Amino acid sequence: MSRLDVMDASFHYASTDVSRDQYVLLAFDWHFQTPASFTEMSAFVRARATRIPELGRRLQEVPLDLDYPRWVRDERLGDDACPIVEMSAHTWDEVERHLGQLIRTPVHATVAPWRLHIARGVEGVPHGRGTSTVVIFQVSHALVDGRGASRLARLLFAPNLDEMSVSSDDADSPGSQLPTASAALIALPFRLAWARLKAGHARRTFVRAHGTVPGGRDAPRPAVRGNADPTAARVVHVVPTPPGAVKGADFSVTTLALTAVSLATDRFLSNVGDCTPSTLNALVPMALPDDVRWPAANRIVNGTVDLYVGIDDLRERAAAIRASLSAARRDVVDPLLTAWISAENLIPAPIFLAVGKLRARRSTPSHDLPQSVITNVTVVSVDRGDTDLSLCGARPLFTAGFPMLGSTRSISHGFYGIGDTVTVCITACPDTFPEHARYAEILEKAVADVVAATTAEI
Repeated sequence: MSRLDVMDASFHYASTDVSRDQYVLLAFDWHFQTPASFTEMSAFVRARATRIPELGRRLQEVPLDLDYPRWVRDERLGDDACPIVEMSAHTWDEVERHLGQLIRTPVHATVAPWRLHIARGVEGVPHGRGTSTVVIFQVSHALVDGRGASRLARLLFAPNLDEMSVSSDDADSPGSQLPTASAALIALPFRLAWARLKAGHARRTFVRAHGTVPGGRDAPRPAVRGNADPTAARVVHVVPTPPGAVKGADFSVTTLALTAVSLATDRFLSNVGDCTPSTLNALVPMALPDDVRWPAANRIVNGTVDLYVGIDDLRERAAAIRASLSAARRDVVDPLLTAWISAENLIPAPIFLAVGKLRARRSTPSHDLPQSVITNVTVVSVDRGDTDLSLCGARPLFTAGFPMLGSTRSISHGFYGIGDTVTVCITACPDTFPEHARYAEILEKAVADVVAATTAEI
């Protein structure tokens, strides 16, 4: 269906202030061969983009926002209107500085829901030999979640066009949305009544089964540095681990990531003279399995994982975190929870937008540290598959991404893998988390220590 679900639409609406887009960075190495020109790279990507239905769409909004926007087909990819731009950055440090601005600036999904940034001849890229090419695939969060962004990026850099496997297009043809607006206005009271009825029933069913409302078991806990509301400023740190560094560890990359963040946060807070609360926990976005019915393109539910900073032995801490992670994953696929979320999101667009504006007027962002929060840190973990990708013959060295910031989140962590290389990424607000560079160094050391402690000796 071409009509956005409210969960997808919320990202589109929120991106008017600061980007909520997905970003897939890929660093390509030429092995001292002559790099392709920008024209050649653009042609390589365009040949693939024109065969991917999701990239041949744009959003069309409904007059007066009486309903959620629709995806409509956009035939301009067949021309030279592919949204591919060259980025002026010739060193890895310059790339990182550009990224801080790039992740602030959203795509305009009503024009095109994606953009590809290409930096050629970049020196000093980690693990690179000679100069490298760095590309950043930016795509609207209204179109895909993190897993979907990875899938689209893999299609854009498929070595062979004939081997591409793409989905069918269900977008509407462009046209006037006035009939849609009129129908939505007439149906508004009925949609609102139906939404309230379904949400109330789903909530009561959940409470009868669990004894509490969804999220009622998440108790407030002391805030730590990084829990202030961010300003619009952004910086990033991208630290690829050595190839194969985590291969021998006895835990999944997600468990290692959470354990490393727990250790780094504890060390950082000690370093700045703060105490680490024993209740330290993490918000972890979790992808829903394919067999779970879900109305939105963004098939993500946030889970809460305890970080067990009171356990000194890192292997034991990792085991405890793994158990908490497994429990959180079981919770997010609870059919009663997914049914409740789906029912709550039946809310009509005018009501959703009005409630959002009312909440915004009543609560202004606080850039001071709050007394308590529900979750302390954010950790995203994404596996982007094998290294069988290509850019005019160049092969990927590593991948990266930049998890968004939000309320009570002035820093977020991302762990992105391709092949046997995992990259540690930090997105931070320099205004509300000025110690970001020091923290990045502490996290890099923490990752190495956790891998060493959880890798069995042979």
